[in-house]
Parts: sequence; C-alpha cells; structure tokens
Amino acid sequence: MININSPLPHEVVKFTEIEFTENGEPRSTKFDDVYFSDCGGMEESEHVFIDGCDLRERLRNRAQSGESSPVSDYLVGETGFGTGLNLLTLMNFHKRLQEEEKHSGSGIILPHVTFLSVEKYPLSPEVMKRAHSRFPNIGKESMELVEALSSKELFTGLNTYEINPEFTLQLMIGDITDCYSSVCTDRPVDSWFLDGFNPKSNCDMWSVQSMKILAELSSKGTNIATFTVCREVRDNLREAGFTLVKRKGFGRKREMLSGFIDSPLN
Repeated sequence: MININSPLPHEVVKFTEIEFTENGEPRSTKFDDVYFSDCGGMEESEHVFIDGCDLRERLRNRAQSGESSPVSDYLVGETGFGTGLNLLTLMNFHKRLQEEEKHSGSGIILPHVTFLSVEKYPLSPEVMKRAHSRFPNIGKESMELVEALSSKELFTGLNTYEINPEFTLQLMIGDITDCYSSVCTDRPVDSWFLDGFNPKSNCDMWSVQSMKILAELSSKGTNIATFTVCREVRDNLREAGFTLVKRKGFGRKREMLSGFIDSPLN
C-alpha cells in the first residue's frame, strides 16, 4: 500500500451548497460552472483522463501475471474532487479492464489504485449521490463511494477511505497549494487528473505555483491529462517541467491536453 500523510490540522468542515439545473446537472454558483459536461460526464471523464493518461496500457504494465505475485499500487493524483465522478469512472474502468484480462486468460491482476485528490468546497454524500444518479452504469461504484464518505465525519486536511479492495481514496480538504505542498507520499504520483473549474474563474487551481507543487510530487514518466488547452495553463505546465501534447477533445471541445514529466525539477 502507498503511505500518504499530511500535518494539516483536522477541523470539521461544512458542506458546500450547489444548484441543480432543470436537467438535473450539478452547477457551482461560486464558480458559475458545471461539474461535468452536459454531453456526457462519464464519457468525457474516460476520454480526457483515462484515455488521456493512457491508463489501459499503464495499468497493464504495472500489473504482474499470476495471483501469487505482488502487484505494485498505482497512484493517481487529482485536482478538484467535485462530485467524485472521475474516481467513479476510473473504478468502473478498472473493473471492466480486469474482466477483460480474466476472460482473455492473461493472468494479469491489475494494481490496487490509490486516488489522491483535493477539494476546497466539498459536497455532501447526499448531493454526490444525486449528481451520480445521471449515470446508472456506475451505480455500484457510487454506492460504494457514498457509503464510505458517509461512514465518518469529514475534516480539513487528509481523509482516508477504503472504498473497496481495489481502491483507496485519500481526500484532502482545503486549498490546493496548502494541501499538496504539505502532503508526503512514499512514492511519486503516476498520473495526474487536472480537473478544476474553468481557469478563468478558478485561477489558483491552475497557477504556476500549483503546477510546480504537482511536479515536485512526480517523477520522470509521470503523466497528466486535462480538458483545457488555454494558453496560461499550457505555459504554467511547461514552466513546471511538463512536456505537452494536444489531443482530440470531447464533445464541443476540439482539443485537450496530455503530457508527461521528462526531467523533474526536484
């Protein structure tokens, strides 16, 4: 298992109120932005983050054949936990990929995934459950996440949840720079999901300072994916040490970004 800790103080947090549109889509009034695409939130998450980070190949490569062989964990970092949709999509993908390997007779056992995320304005489990109801394909994953989050009080700093035997959620509550600059891991992050609100309204999430902190938690080969291709984000990521590639976007977005660390700054 991956060991993660943080010295940030634990104080009980209040959940953030959001609105739901007539179509049942969750929307942040603070940032005047939606939590996921109205073109298909789960599909966008898989296209941008799972495909963008090449997780099919990377999870297979991390795995080892044979049930008796040790399987090294895979560490995914995220900016902006929101409704938890990216985690649920990854859990569902992991399950489908493991079933593929089982049916193929490959003997591959996919690695346990630790999902390290941050959220400054956390949603209640009840609000998350309502947001997830738009995606019946991840009903089981939603139930597991909501039950885990409902099992104990949420605090500022680092919160740990064992979602199921394959997934551990390490959820930090607070400002991104405070949280990620204080967190300590015993190994680098393997892949980053960069999923804050629109950079124009949530500039702190995408600042060069934030991107450099993420790079310090990475190593050569760590990769990233994000829905935005705005110039400021590209410049900040490059300054932090990421090599970037534009890919085909999802829905109405023509392009998205993926990238990787070639030579870490630290």
